[in-house]
Amino acid sequence: MMNPAPLIEMACAYWHSATLIAAVRLDLFTRLAEGPATPAELAARLGTDPVATDALLTGLASLQLIAKADDRFTNTALADTFLVAGRPAFLGPALLYNGDVYPLWADLHTVVREGDATRAPDQYLGDDADRTRNFVYGMHHRALGVGRAVAQVIRLDGRRRLADVGGGPGTYSALLAQANPELSAEVLDLPGVVAIAREIVGSMGVGDRVTCSPFDYYRDTLAGQYDAALISGVLHREQPAQVQAILANVARVVEPGGVLYISDVMLDDDRVGPVFAAMFALNMRVLAHDGRCHSVAEQTAWLAEAGFQVTDVVRLPAPIHYTVIRAERTT
Repeated sequence: MMNPAPLIEMACAYWHSATLIAAVRLDLFTRLAEGPATPAELAARLGTDPVATDALLTGLASLQLIAKADDRFTNTALADTFLVAGRPAFLGPALLYNGDVYPLWADLHTVVREGDATRAPDQYLGDDADRTRNFVYGMHHRALGVGRAVAQVIRLDGRRRLADVGGGPGTYSALLAQANPELSAEVLDLPGVVAIAREIVGSMGVGDRVTCSPFDYYRDTLAGQYDAALISGVLHREQPAQVQAILANVARVVEPGGVLYISDVMLDDDRVGPVFAAMFALNMRVLAHDGRCHSVAEQTAWLAEAGFQVTDVVRLPAPIHYTVIRAERTT
């Protein structure tokens, strides 16, 4: 008889993520970094119920995020590195953004039935200040990890002016400016997003060479002239026609011989995997009106229509999950 265990594990998988996100919301790992604690002692630090705190600690220990010795708990190395506020690799804001998204997944069946997100994405793109800050800083902290890997395959030697279309927190532009002292960059995104991006770019020490300008690629036409452009983590929000419109908009301002990099989560050309990209595509369906992940083959064809020739494709391994397409402006 076939074992249904995989189905049960899938159905319960959200227990793990909910446990992690709850602990981050409570600042549990940060307070636990102050010193080993019993459940009662940690509950006193957190201002939480001791019995429920004990249950949460048991769950976190089973996930190997904390460890127990002599009735006291401590953070594991993984939690101490990534889940304690103030650590260089702190992922708290990124996980809080996932926490904001989490309830939307419960409506996936409605999204599939009706074909649209059940809540407006504007909540985290400017309308709701707290959600927007969680989103932008979440993307920044994630981009610090992903971006460092991506930046290693983006070659901008000799380039002087970069258009970062839909540049979000500005992290990529800042990293690229740090790596290329002669490069200036312009982060182009919605007003509520770039207001926070200016803080982030300034904190990274390149505010003199990275500017942040309000731009809505649904309504605005790019102006100026650039010898390089970057579209990172943007196109997964759009259906093919809008992707083509964005590429045509970029083509108008990238001079012949200029380079365009597209960095994103991408599906295989047969569009049946890999698993992370397929799940990420569903995530974008619950988040955005037109969310969709695209394949390299699809984007290569759209780039050719816009006057670009693909010259290189780099697939970065887990946990990055990004593919980077390099294309040159030919016409």
